[in-house]
Amino acid sequence: MNQSLVPHVNLWIERDGCVAVSGWRVALLQAIAATGSITEAAQQMDVPYRVAWAKIHEMEQALGMTLVASHVGGADGGGSQLTPAAEDLIRRYQHFSAGMEEIIQQRFAAAFED
Repeated sequence: MNQSLVPHVNLWIERDGCVAVSGWRVALLQAIAATGSITEAAQQMDVPYRVAWAKIHEMEQALGMTLVASHVGGADGGGSQLTPAAEDLIRRYQHFSAGMEEIIQQRFAAAFED
């Protein structure tokens, strides 16, 4: 088989047919944690603010929990931070997804080895 073929895996978790958690969504949460801002996180993820906010809202609805606490204005200019539930979700997703690329590589090699 062609040596240039490279498999990848994209994991997500659904509830009632809706995406609740994915690698991209976890990365968005991590960007919010790092920047303290949904706006800045959206910029880092190269998506409009509305898309980032919609994905956060979708996750919160699907999981039934608040993931991001935001405050507006004030002397500090507002911002956003992750809730403990979001931090726990990130940890669990990372534990779940750790090593999946390696497993996919092994299975690919076994299936396409010539």
